[in-house]
Amino acid sequence: MKENLIHYRTCVCNTNYHMVWSVKYRRKILSAEVEAYLQELVQEIAEDKGFTVHLFECGEGDHVHC
Repeated sequence: MKENLIHYRTCVCNTNYHMVWSVKYRRKILSAEVEAYLQELVQEIAEDKGFTVHLFECGEGDHVHC
């Protein structure tokens, strides 16, 4: 796990977030266009804020490694 460490001037860290958005009654509400837009938006925000998206997943079993 040492390869995942981020080194700053005064500290070393490894921060991970697992974000889950769920909908009532588990209905599929993301169309292919919305899913593609959401993935692009998350990647843009990650680049702007300086973090890495390791996995982007929508739906059941569909995942994109970034």
